[in-house]
Formats: sequence, structure tokens, C-alpha cells
Amino acid sequence: MVSEVRLRSRRARPAKISSSDSGSSEFLAEMSHDFRSPLTVVRGAVELLPHNTGRVSATTYLSRGDIFGETSALMDIPRNHAARACAPLSVQCFHRTDFPELIQRVPSFFLFLSEKLANRLFQARELTRSPNDSLELTGSLLNFDIVTIYQTIIQSMQTGLLTIANESGETISTFYFEKGTPRWGRFEHLSGEEAFWQLFLHEHRSGTFSFSNETKVGAHWGEDSAMTRNADEILINAIQMRDQFDDLRKEMRDTSARLKRKQLNFSWDDPSPLELRPVAEEIWQLAYNERLTLAELHGKSRFCDWKIYQAAYQMVRTGLFTLDSNKEDSALVGAGK
Repeated sequence: MVSEVRLRSRRARPAKISSSDSGSSEFLAEMSHDFRSPLTVVRGAVELLPHNTGRVSATTYLSRGDIFGETSALMDIPRNHAARACAPLSVQCFHRTDFPELIQRVPSFFLFLSEKLANRLFQARELTRSPNDSLELTGSLLNFDIVTIYQTIIQSMQTGLLTIANESGETISTFYFEKGTPRWGRFEHLSGEEAFWQLFLHEHRSGTFSFSNETKVGAHWGEDSAMTRNADEILINAIQMRDQFDDLRKEMRDTSARLKRKQLNFSWDDPSPLELRPVAEEIWQLAYNERLTLAELHGKSRFCDWKIYQAAYQMVRTGLFTLDSNKEDSALVGAGK
């Protein structure tokens, strides 16, 4: 539900529409059937729901950097999808009536729009099924984002293995899907849902991906690699984590600083989610006698970066650790709070 609309300027500037309501039952109030202006997702997640056309059509989720409503705006036709926020949301709206002035004042927006449309056409051409109706995917991560790849697989309802390799061709991640639902996964040294979260936290601008219709799970995949959540739920959670992770990195600033223990004994009285306590306990053990950076913690921890940053932030804020830096502008997060 749209709760706030702020105009950034009086003329030919995008309106910022924000929602603090994370419930997925409220539609974006500004999006009527005849609304013909493109919107860009700044943060959060948007669910696009096809209008009742008599045809079966999959639901699509959009995240940061995605654009929607551009076809109805450019062709001056009614939208064929409804939109609703399924996470706290912020979007920018470029009103169709402002297009003539926008061309003069912000020509880069139309280059951005053209690139988005061209990329969508490219992906539609490349992400197609083979003649035997099986989904065989391969491509560069420079041209396909993880959210698009993931949604293509879950919408296909196919069973198979998604493999991601780095620029050297070394496999860094594998995820097994059963009828479009992720069931097992590994990313670097992480497994299961922690591996899934980590995959989405960082942008992948190099490397390749492939999806093949394999129906057997490797014998080395144990229970710790299993995933049980709904395919849509885990995607929305990953998008929210990515937004929160970016905020945390900005808050902590100097990620090269080292954790320095300030207390003799561990205590966790913080009302944060219970899932962070085991993360904090592991950080306490790892950094008790050795000053580690957050990047070094990642290599030693069994948790994704989002949880490491969340727990470390709380531990610094409550005085269990400080973040020591040689720089004058040290990252003393939460100071004075």
C-alpha cells in the first residue's frame, strides 16, 4: 500500500513512492488499470499479477533496478498486470505527461529505459525451452541477473541443477531444483539456505551459469544442504536481505577494520531475532583471541554475510567488540546510540 508520495522537484522529476506496509495483500494505490507511467524499483520487492485474461500466466517478482509499466506508457495502452508490494517498497515514478520535458532535461533516463527494454528482449530470446520442452540454460552473468535466472527456473517447473562458475571456469555454486522448487544448495563453503542468501547478497558481474535437467542429487549433499521454504517466499526474503545488507555496509563503513574483544564473557541480551544468537556465538568464538575483519569472518563462518554483519553490528553496539582501524575515520558503528 502506498503510504507516502514525495515529489523531488516541481518539474519533470520522478515522484518517489514509498510503502512501509510489508503486507502483500495491499495493492499499490497509485496503480490503477489505466495508469500509464513507468516505475523503477529503488528498494524492496514488487509482485506483478496478470489481470484475468483467461490465460494461465506466471507471477513475476521485481527488485532493485527493475522497471515496470513502461509498455503501457510508451504504447499508450492499459496495463495488463496489477502490482503490489510484497516487502517494504520504494519506487520512482516517471509520469508519461512529463516525457517531452524529460527528454530535454534527463536524456539519460531514456537511454536507461532503452537498455532495459533491449536487455529484456535479449533475455526473452535466450531463456527459451528446447524443442523437447526441457529447460536448458546457459549464459553469462554479465547479461543475466540472479533474480531473473531463478524465476525462469521456478516458472518452468523443471527439475535440474543450476551451476554457477567464476570467471576462471571454477564451479562456485550449485543448486538443485525439484519441479521448480529449490531443494538443495551450495555456494562456496556455505550450504542450504545460507548458501542461497549469500548468492543473492552480492552482484555477480562476471562468470557463467547453466541449468541442466539432471534428476539425481549428488551423494555428498547432506541434510545441511537441504532447503524447505516455498520458492517465492525464499526469493522475497533474499531480496529484503540484500537491501538490508547494503544499508548495513554503509552504516559500518570501514569493513577492513578488525574486531577487537572488549569483554571477558559473552552475553546476548539484545532483543534482535533469535536466529542471530548462534551467529553471535560463532563470531565470539572465532574472534575471541584473533582480530578478524568481516571479510575474514565470512571465510570462517557457516552463516551468510547478512547475518554476520547484523550480529557484528549488535556486538559492537553493545560493547562486546570494537572495530579497530588504522584509519583516522574508524568505523565505530552505533557510537552514541
